[in-house]
Amino acid sequence: MASSRVALVCLLGLLVAASPASIAADKIFYQIAFMWPGAYCAQTKSGCCMPKTDVVPAGDFYVAGFTVYDAATNYAETGCNDIPFNINQLGDTTKLMQYWNNIKCPSTTGQKSWKNAWETSGVCSNLTESVYFETALALRDKINPLSRLPDFGLYSVEKIKKTIQKGTGTTPLIQCSKGPFNKFQLYQIFVCVAEDTKTFIECPPPKKPYTCSDEILFHPFKKWMLNTTTKSYAAKAIDQFIEMTLEI
Repeated sequence: MASSRVALVCLLGLLVAASPASIAADKIFYQIAFMWPGAYCAQTKSGCCMPKTDVVPAGDFYVAGFTVYDAATNYAETGCNDIPFNINQLGDTTKLMQYWNNIKCPSTTGQKSWKNAWETSGVCSNLTESVYFETALALRDKINPLSRLPDFGLYSVEKIKKTIQKGTGTTPLIQCSKGPFNKFQLYQIFVCVAEDTKTFIECPPPKKPYTCSDEILFHPFKKWMLNTTTKSYAAKAIDQFIEMTLEI
């Protein structure tokens, strides 16, 4: 009888260890970052530049990162293996050039940022290179922050969080930067998804808390902000103001 009980306990232990919950436990999760180009252009002294590509960047939120995190520690995983970035694996890169680009000055093709993203974090994703980038772009389309923030101007941080939360069921992280007149503006939005890349989850708090005022500016973004010459953002803004004044 005693031996039967021991066998039963062992069997139950094996069943618990092999239960779906333990098998399905995520080992990683993803954090996707969306950067608003209007804020980037307004906050940098050198302004922002049109990339060296034939594709004009979208007037929309850009993917600024798709980071793999260890689900047990909430720390980013980096450099898990040495699989090199291969641009030929990506096929048509038009959408990457539109929504995952580099508008820093001086102008670049943006490929360096893709290479850095893949070799730093993508190699830890258990995804192929092409699927890694396709997944990030698909999440950008699914969340579509701009469609949820239709008007430029002042927003409370809580309103922005609730607006994004309606589409994901989870609270995003909001990062601000200093914009015109040293006022806080919406810079980046962070959203997290489970290992299946479909289930939205709460993001862990950043290691260093983001600073925002209660009310922040959602700065407009216009294509003229992207420098194609040496003229600065500020100078182009003045030109645009003069043109608008002459039209009145």
